[in-house]
Amino acid sequence: MADSLNCSSGNCSSAQEAFGLSEGHFALVKAAVLGCIFLLASFSNLFLLHALWKRRNRRTRTQLFLLHLCLADLVVAFFQVLPQFSIEITHRFKGSDLVCRAVKYLQVVGMFASTYMIVAMTIDRYHAVCKPMVSFFRGSFRRYVAISAAWLISLAFSAPQMFIFSLQEVEKKVFDCWATFIEPWGGRIYITWITLSVFVLPALILMYCQIKICAGIY
Repeated sequence: MADSLNCSSGNCSSAQEAFGLSEGHFALVKAAVLGCIFLLASFSNLFLLHALWKRRNRRTRTQLFLLHLCLADLVVAFFQVLPQFSIEITHRFKGSDLVCRAVKYLQVVGMFASTYMIVAMTIDRYHAVCKPMVSFFRGSFRRYVAISAAWLISLAFSAPQMFIFSLQEVEKKVFDCWATFIEPWGGRIYITWITLSVFVLPALILMYCQIKICAGIY
């Protein structure tokens, strides 16, 4: 299980074999895809940030959430997609142990932030539809609390990355940013935790809010 977290261009062969590509060609394909994703994500979100900045004097609740969602997506682009792109080019992580831990931490921060910002936006919609009077009098305060909570949860839930990953000697005089677990089942527990906190829990919250919103409207 730890091997799946340590998957890099040099030690993941299942997808490579499925496409019938050599290791070098497969790395180039992945780098090209990641490069396109990075360019699309960064330019589209920067364009949206520019549009929001031009309308800053007429900021609405939706624009406020979109602002923070753009920032979260940019964290994903610059600290998740871009580092992985560089790894596909160099075949190994190039940096110090501190940089390794920081990059792995920020990779997950962006993932959590994007997810929980959508959750915060949905909860705000729930209050606006199902509790309009509360939303009217305390809406602004609630929105800032929800956004702050989304960022704090993302920062806190990503903290294990700094302890799991470190710069390790994987071969003689060859170093890479790898995950290490004290127990063999540690990887399974961690992947289960990520699945629950990034996908299952947010999905349940979104489902509950959407059902309540539909019930309130119809």
